[in-house]
Amino acid sequence: MDELKQLSSTLHDLCQPLTNLQCRLEMAVLMDTPEAYREVVEHGLMECARLTQSVRLMREITRVVIEKAVVGQ
Repeated sequence: MDELKQLSSTLHDLCQPLTNLQCRLEMAVLMDTPEAYREVVEHGLMECARLTQSVRLMREITRVVIEKAVVGQ
């Protein structure tokens, strides 16, 4: 059950970088300047790193849950 709580928390944590990235992209479109696009790409790369870390954690939690389920059978 702890793994499910961790998974739920990690899924929740994915929302913040996704929302942030979406907002930045929308602002860059509105500003429509090379500088705005460059800034959003740089920021997007940082947010992608955060998202990747969360996905890695979710994969590890899922692996643990599956292993426990197989052992429990």
